[in-house]
Amino acid sequence: MLMDMLGIFIGFSAIMLLFSLLVTALVHGAQAALNLRLKNLKNVIESFFSQIDFLEADLVKNIIDKIDQRSPKQLYATALPLNLQGNQLKLTSIGQQELIDIINSTHELSIEQREQLTQKIHYYFDALEELMSQRFKQWMHQISIATAFVLCFVFQLNCFSILKDLNQDSYYRSQVGLVAEQLTSNSTTGINAQKSSELVQHHIQALNFEITPEQWKPYYSSLNVQTITNWIGIIFSAILISLGAPFWFNRLKDMVSLRDRLSEQKR
Repeated sequence: MLMDMLGIFIGFSAIMLLFSLLVTALVHGAQAALNLRLKNLKNVIESFFSQIDFLEADLVKNIIDKIDQRSPKQLYATALPLNLQGNQLKLTSIGQQELIDIINSTHELSIEQREQLTQKIHYYFDALEELMSQRFKQWMHQISIATAFVLCFVFQLNCFSILKDLNQDSYYRSQVGLVAEQLTSNSTTGINAQKSSELVQHHIQALNFEITPEQWKPYYSSLNVQTITNWIGIIFSAILISLGAPFWFNRLKDMVSLRDRLSEQKR
């Protein structure tokens, strides 16, 4: 009985991990394509400069343009994250000294204004850097939740149905268990987004998760208790997936390890 329960939870965690990895791959792809990290960086710095009384809007725009026009040089090219856009490499992070150098190269600022800005950056930069990081994480988390919901919707990924199938179908449970072992042995969370996406798609197809548009209308729009249950299951699935691949990977490893220990004790 206990081993069956563990098998159900292992299978459920494996499925959540698969879709979490797919969400991660899609979100990272969107972030790279839309250059969200650079946009976040510029928005936070622009907001910071806009609160300084002696800086007019044109001067703020000029500083932001200089940030956008940077090209990797020497230390920055290896020390800071980069995005490839066409033939141009753009830095997606910024250091305190680099920001001061950009201000000093802005000729529209007087010497006194440059000194004042430099002092403010020295004083506020740690908080500014933390704000950039937290805001970017918030963006990515919001995008992850939205992506998870879309995936759950198109695949009709209902956590209640998954638990029911794992409980009632021992063959399906064993198949998902094999996938769980492959995921934990391959350290899937450490591979790059492209390989992760390919591996996850293979496992999803092997477990018969399919996009079934012909079933969307009766599944989502019928006026009955089952439809309400379907929607609740989809929403819960999206929330669980949005916990992230590291969370489910660790839970899966813990339960596989517990199952192995219990199996050894029975021998």
